[in-house]
Amino acid sequence: MTEEVEGKKVLVIQTHGIETPRRTYSPLFYAMAAAAMDMDVLVWFTMDGTSQLKKGAAEKIKLEPRSDVTLKTMLERAKEEGVKLRVCQQSMNLFDMTEEDLIPSVEVLGAASIIELALNADLVMYF
Repeated sequence: MTEEVEGKKVLVIQTHGIETPRRTYSPLFYAMAAAAMDMDVLVWFTMDGTSQLKKGAAEKIKLEPRSDVTLKTMLERAKEEGVKLRVCQQSMNLFDMTEEDLIPSVEVLGAASIIELALNADLVMYF
């Protein structure tokens, strides 16, 4: 690790959800890699990405059907690595979700928050 990456702020915007399982893993994998490099990482779930955070949904999603690794496993690993998970309030409304519907450790933020997060990030990745 070099001094150049430590402490950098990475914002990962996740717009894909459980209906496209192959698109749910990469953003979390990259987020975990950045966190392992001592970067400050936040994944912002919006649009269909919000569906990943509903209690009970991530357990049903496997990238590889023969694997025991579910999307829930990836979300838990990301949190263990220090990745912050945030969800857009307005996107929750699209799925008729409330805070009680969310998996633990997810913070709800208003849509305007993404602008500030993006402006303060050193790197923004969009999926």
